[in-house]
Amino acid sequence: MSRTRLRSRFSTGASLLVPIALIAFTVLLGVYGTPSFQGTVTLVLCNLIIVLGLQVFIGNSGVYSFGQIGFAASGAYVAALLTLPAGISLFQTPSLPDFIANAQLGPLLSTAIAAVVCGLLAAVVGLPLMRTSTLAIPISTFAFLVVVFNVVSNWDPMTGGSGGLVNLPRTTSVESAGLWAAAAVVVALAFKWSASGYRLQATREDEVASRSIGIGVMKERMIAFAISGVLCGVGGALLVHQSGVLNPTTFYFGATVTTLTMLVVGGARSVFGAVFGTLAVSTVNEVLRGVEDGASLFGTVSISATPGLAAIGLGLILLATMIAMPNGLSGGREAGELRWIRRLRSMAPPSLPEPDGAPAGAPRIERAADNALSAEGISLAFAGLKVLRGVDLELKRGEALGLIGPNGAGKTTLVNVLSGFQEPDSGTVRLDGVDVTGRSPARLARNGLGRTFQAALPFPQLRGLESVAVGAMGVGVGRRRAVAVATDVLGRLDLLDLAERPAGSLPPRDQRLLGIARALATQPRYLLLDEPAAGLSEGEREALVAILGGVLEDFGCGILLIEHDVSVVMSLCPRVQVLDDGRTVRVGTPEEVQADPAVVESYLGSSFLVAADA
Repeated sequence: MSRTRLRSRFSTGASLLVPIALIAFTVLLGVYGTPSFQGTVTLVLCNLIIVLGLQVFIGNSGVYSFGQIGFAASGAYVAALLTLPAGISLFQTPSLPDFIANAQLGPLLSTAIAAVVCGLLAAVVGLPLMRTSTLAIPISTFAFLVVVFNVVSNWDPMTGGSGGLVNLPRTTSVESAGLWAAAAVVVALAFKWSASGYRLQATREDEVASRSIGIGVMKERMIAFAISGVLCGVGGALLVHQSGVLNPTTFYFGATVTTLTMLVVGGARSVFGAVFGTLAVSTVNEVLRGVEDGASLFGTVSISATPGLAAIGLGLILLATMIAMPNGLSGGREAGELRWIRRLRSMAPPSLPEPDGAPAGAPRIERAADNALSAEGISLAFAGLKVLRGVDLELKRGEALGLIGPNGAGKTTLVNVLSGFQEPDSGTVRLDGVDVTGRSPARLARNGLGRTFQAALPFPQLRGLESVAVGAMGVGVGRRRAVAVATDVLGRLDLLDLAERPAGSLPPRDQRLLGIARALATQPRYLLLDEPAAGLSEGEREALVAILGGVLEDFGCGILLIEHDVSVVMSLCPRVQVLDDGRTVRVGTPEEVQADPAVVESYLGSSFLVAADA
């Protein structure tokens, strides 16, 4: 694999060509089928475009939306009104403005306009909705769907009301629907593999860790929501010109359940899963619909009419998939990542080469000027309980400052204040002399402040190289250059063997090191490490000290180290600050701190003093 690529050319090509081949095969079946079968295949392909629209947002963000069918409905009505014959529109939509009623556009232009309108609508709707919590977005988007349904159902002079629109041009063929579906696959994969797509996938894996590396969660969700609206609008526009009629109930709860079932069954995290799930569920649905009116198997077994069998079948399929295969039939993997497709290669993909210095496009982090990350008089209370009481701190570039103290002393809270995750009640945080008190974690990361957490917070579904590259993308580095930065960081930390392994499958030590590499990829001037040695063996702790010493030497950033293992702090940090009960007890060299009776009494313990004297 190239050092400037996140996946091999084979994987990229297979991930693109396999779903397009499935679409081409479906088109061929439709072309040579009966007129009725052609209509069914065209309907399936139109639904596929809508499902791909869902995948762009839901699959990459991990946040479910029940309102995307509202954009499909909007696209359908825009395209229908732009193509409705003038004589018919006079009776069905008498209040329609003349420039729309007389437009009578062709299918390509009307579909393109519907896509643009739905994209803009999604941006407008998404602006307030994406500001809500992850749990509130599904409910909010469903409310949007209800609003769209009631508007088109009751605005009779403009939309035809509950009676709908009829005699629309039937211009969507199997071939045109197939071409649009193939284009939608390209758009969905291009977004997924873009820097914005990777940033959004990082928020899906862990929102807190994403914010710590500079990713604006709302912004990335907004981009995906708008692109999703475009694709859903295209699907709705094509669908209405396949049937020739438009009814508000066509794009409501039933369509929402059907398309979401297709996405979940196939695997929401992959474009291949969206394609495969749509085709699989559509096939089963058509079979069950045929059986609803009664059928005979092999001429011997008769099945009586069973109304509602298709809906029951879809429900059971969805339930079984969510229980037995939470990641869907595709396992959440693209076609090029499936094992049986990778075996088609005669040779395994080569591993990443060892670095021979920093690659082109991956600038080394500049060494320090005489500036610092400082905190002055930081105080913070939770429900009246004072956690920090006027704490001061100064971390210079290129130095390691240890922060120790008993549990509940306020160490992590102080780091949360420094990194923007909590705002102090009083006090000031300055970054290289600039007041940054209250700035968001994402903005601080872009300003040069990196951090890790007590938990490793990996991005489980991303490979090691992708996880670190997302760190660079989070602060605005382009995708190709971010890969070079990530390769350079992994090489300097001697972690290249983790590049192709999923982060969620790594042991705790490697997950913590990958988290440090991810933070370093943001090119921080100051790096805040919260208990990086927790859970490590003695040998692993010694190796960690050596790695962090190399970070100081090679990257030139200042390190604030919170650690309960005093030996790690004393080995790495020439200066140590001790907190107790939210106050600074002592700041000094390791020797001074170890000899301070107040520190020994509050934290180290008398046994430590005896050992130090010995």
